[in-house]
Amino acid sequence: MSKRVVFVTGHEFGLRALEGILASSPFLTGELEVSLAIGLDASLSHRTVGYRNPGRLARENGIPHIDTVDGSLCSTADRIRADQPDYLAVIGWSRLVEPGVLSIPGGGGTGMHPTCLPIGRGQAPIPWTIIKALRRTALTVFFLSPTADSGPIIAQYSLEVRPTETATSLFYRFAQLHFQAGMELAHQLTGPTVVAHPQDDRLATVWPRRRPMDGLLHPGMTKAEVERTVRALGGPYPDAFIELSGTRVAIKHAFLPESFDARPACHTDSIPFECADGTILLLPQNNPD
Repeated sequence: MSKRVVFVTGHEFGLRALEGILASSPFLTGELEVSLAIGLDASLSHRTVGYRNPGRLARENGIPHIDTVDGSLCSTADRIRADQPDYLAVIGWSRLVEPGVLSIPGGGGTGMHPTCLPIGRGQAPIPWTIIKALRRTALTVFFLSPTADSGPIIAQYSLEVRPTETATSLFYRFAQLHFQAGMELAHQLTGPTVVAHPQDDRLATVWPRRRPMDGLLHPGMTKAEVERTVRALGGPYPDAFIELSGTRVAIKHAFLPESFDARPACHTDSIPFECADGTILLLPQNNPD
């Protein structure tokens, strides 16, 4: 008998993980069935960085699909229960699922988080990874629990954070990892048991939510902090910015002093910005480059 999974997502990462499951051998051989796809309603897309709806992918693969505005999934509990799933996969979902919903599938719920858990529980993992100047991170696959990102770890996929990494490049690299993790998760869910180990709560850190105003660059920051903040923001996240003569100016790049002489001529419209430890050059987002 095949294992049944209800898949929940409202994000690019979840869509890539679902693609991985659909490309897996267990799915192709019928060992694993995605019995229902639940998406985040488009009316909430403006609140979700990286928003994607699984509807088209579900239709292409003959998977029943519904949308919801209820992040806790309480309103969909009866529909999930009727599917009699073995597992619930909630990937790319910004709200905690109601414990009563998590208890519906016999095998529990699984999730993915783009940090090396237990480090970096919480929100805005990609911007924080760059702002905190981490050298390595990971995509963690884990069992869901009533508290955010704290359940037993099923797998981790290590990822080097490059010196010039941007939020955009790290986002794309994590999207690719979600596809791989989805394929491998399909194999794990069809086994007799899913092996997982508890997180060490003594090592846990929680990263707070970031709002668009947190991208304001100010003179109290060091040059390194400004440069990292600029790299940590930008598509699909809100840009870093400065206030210039009462106008908000979005920033595309920040050039540290050691790179001043190497600036291309087309960057001559860069804005000098005084930091706590010296001057940095900022390239506005509206630059033709």
